[in-house]
Amino acid sequence: MFTDHRTARTRWAAAAVTPLAVLLLAAAPEVARADTAEEGQGPSERLAAALEETPVYVDPSYASALPEDLVQRVENSINDSGVPLRVVAVPMIEGGDWNGDSSLMVSAVHDRSGADEAHYLVLDGRSLSGHDFETGDDRTIRAFYGNEAASMELGRDAPTAERLERAVEIALSDDPEGIYDTAREQQESDPFDWRYSLGPGSYTLFAVLPWVLAALALLGLGFGFYRWRRPRPVPVLAQHAAFDNANRARRAELARRAGEEVVELGERLSQAAPTSDDGAAEALHRALDAHAAARRVYDRLPDTGALEEIAGVLVLLDMAEDHLDRATRPANRQRSAPLRSHCYANPLHGTVTRMTKWREFGGRNDIRVPLCAPCAKAVRDRQRPTVLSARYRGSEVPYYEVPAEESVWAATGYGALREDLVERVLRGDRSGRTR
Repeated sequence: MFTDHRTARTRWAAAAVTPLAVLLLAAAPEVARADTAEEGQGPSERLAAALEETPVYVDPSYASALPEDLVQRVENSINDSGVPLRVVAVPMIEGGDWNGDSSLMVSAVHDRSGADEAHYLVLDGRSLSGHDFETGDDRTIRAFYGNEAASMELGRDAPTAERLERAVEIALSDDPEGIYDTAREQQESDPFDWRYSLGPGSYTLFAVLPWVLAALALLGLGFGFYRWRRPRPVPVLAQHAAFDNANRARRAELARRAGEEVVELGERLSQAAPTSDDGAAEALHRALDAHAAARRVYDRLPDTGALEEIAGVLVLLDMAEDHLDRATRPANRQRSAPLRSHCYANPLHGTVTRMTKWREFGGRNDIRVPLCAPCAKAVRDRQRPTVLSARYRGSEVPYYEVPAEESVWAATGYGALREDLVERVLRGDRSGRTR
């Protein structure tokens, strides 16, 4: 009797387990297909999926630049307004996803979202931009107006978080175009408009005549200054063909090396994962900026000459390397990653340098700059070191003798005199190639 009872319970358990096993086996392929589909998504699909859940997407590398309370305020404002506005903060790297172009990224994400109308504010690490997708006749390019009006009101050098919050506020307003027009009128308004209320005669007396006199005075001063500072003709000896050939070969080799390092470092930056602290994120941001500056200079290299430009590419790449090294080190070891200094006399001499006092020849002025050992010895012996030359007004001169307003390398000493070399290159300051 006991045996029959156990047998009945065993048959009941088997009958219950069999349907459950069938259900699990049927569901397993669906789960596997879902996991495979998610793993096969590209960056555009993943970003579009993230924006379906929340209107603000911030890449982890920008977490320190955009505080959580700011992100939450922006999300709440967008959700309450009902406007299809999206905010995206992702790094744009040339040669990486979307080829470093925010417009390509926005177009790809919008195509995958399936929406007809959407407005995107994109923070790509270097700038804030607005992109709009609309259908129909009644169109309001909210993101464009928001970005431009915020830039004119606050200035393009304002903190990124402040500009982004103001751009969102304008984009969600009832009249973004009106705010943009007001900001543009205020920026273009003439502070001397009161002159027009004085009548034609008074206007001529108080406005035209003083400007004419001032222009004549400045013209005279400029002519006198030019005659005082104009370069004296320097006899140039014809160089032997062997030296010309050697210079061309060296230039070609340095250009090839610079091109390879631009591509290689770009691939490493696209795969870099900074540590979680704020210092690492800032270091990665600086590395991205330095690489972008090097890429900009390299893409504009002429076919011949411009050795000082190639040296600039290599210096910017070394800066990016140093910041990348800091970004990927643990927090307690970041200070042990030094930022190298190139030889001020010739950055191609390398980064094994020491701060050295360099006194002006025939004068009392002196500067303290990093110099390599041979250049430092030449300076101590009151001799000119082997400097990097640049072509200026038809002559070869030391690169640092080119006027600062015409050469970003002379103005910064390749980073030895000023720390804003990367910012100046990205801003589009004169490179010195126009002679």
